Amino acid sequence: MKKVIIQTKKCRLCSSNKLFPFLNLGNIPIRNAERKENSKTKIPNLKILVCKSCWHVQAGKVPLPDFYKKDYTYHTRFSKTVDNHFRARAKQIINKFALKTNDLVMDIGGNDGTFLKHFRINNKEINKLCVDPTIKTTYFAKKLGIKIYRDFFNIKNSKIIMNKYGSPKVILCTNTFGAVNDMNEFVAGLTKVMNDKSVFVYENPYLLNTFKGLQFDTMYYEHISYFSISPMFKFFKKFGLEIFDYSKSKIHGGSMMVFVRKTQKNKYQSKIMKILKKEKDLKFNTMLPYKKFAENVKKSKIKITKIINDIKKKKKTIIAYGASDRGLTLLNYYRLNSNQIDYMIDSNTFKQDLFFSGTNIKIYNQKKLFTSKPDYILLTAWNFKDEIIKDIKKLKIKTKYIIPLPGAKIIN
Repeated sequence: MKKVIIQTKKCRLCSSNKLFPFLNLGNIPIRNAERKENSKTKIPNLKILVCKSCWHVQAGKVPLPDFYKKDYTYHTRFSKTVDNHFRARAKQIINKFALKTNDLVMDIGGNDGTFLKHFRINNKEINKLCVDPTIKTTYFAKKLGIKIYRDFFNIKNSKIIMNKYGSPKVILCTNTFGAVNDMNEFVAGLTKVMNDKSVFVYENPYLLNTFKGLQFDTMYYEHISYFSISPMFKFFKKFGLEIFDYSKSKIHGGSMMVFVRKTQKNKYQSKIMKILKKEKDLKFNTMLPYKKFAENVKKSKIKITKIINDIKKKKKTIIAYGASDRGLTLLNYYRLNSNQIDYMIDSNTFKQDLFFSGTNIKIYNQKKLFTSKPDYILLTAWNFKDEIIKDIKKLKIKTKYIIPLPGAKIIN
């Protein structure tokens, strides 16, 4: 069988081998959808590690690059919540860095161009480049008139990009930086395209929010790194770069957009010093929060299992909403499958009529709700619950919703 994942043997930031597996999620599939029911695809065990040298949190196994090139199904444009978030973030960045139309904004992992399309000034397009290896997603970015560089970002390609397009004023990397396996090569590549005015902007779920909200479901093979500020602050210094600002948001259960530039001689902002102190005060440089998180994840499994079993005893129907990678971890860790969940709904047309990996649950579009009228909907994409519930209300379908995290509950 062809090898599709590799083991993490050393920290991807500091190269230490002091990696402690604090959370075992069990057998989690690599891909979120299969073409056949009862797929024979091998499902590996996923452990989450913390480095005891720099305290960076990372996945114990990672997919090989072909994972992103073939049949990659995540398209940003299917979520109104994400689209609205990107619109607001684009406006924030344009104003913060006084962008002009001839400035270059490069989005690494730009997907279908949903973020880049919002970079306009008075309806005039800012110069944009989408760097992404996926074929199906970049096709839609190209249709928006965005320049495409269809490959992974690394040192070699950074030089090609620099020679062809010049230094970007802003380099975006939203929910992609966490999918990078070789972080050292990636950041070395950044230094090749950045000049003194360039800013690297990455946004991912913030580890403290992840732990507070018990969001173990954000941990899956595509997400390799889970970010706090302290380890990254030290890491960027190796490359002559510095974190100089950040901005929090509620997207994906609590995220942080971090701003990085070439190191300047002036002192670090007090804002950065405060968050470094906060992470230390909360003991994220000890094993305490990691072990506590793992204990709470186990408790959540007991709670959700009881809720589901009680509903099934009453002969009520349960469906799931959201064929996301979050849902993949959620259902497979909780060991929920087609025995408990009748089917799944997702608005992404690339996932419909497939089977959710590890569960044998078939994925349909919203029309299925009209014929089955489920008693309960388990929101596997609970981070978009407001958008999903609003859409279902428009369909005039009466149901109850199971919100799995941070504490499992049922709402009308």
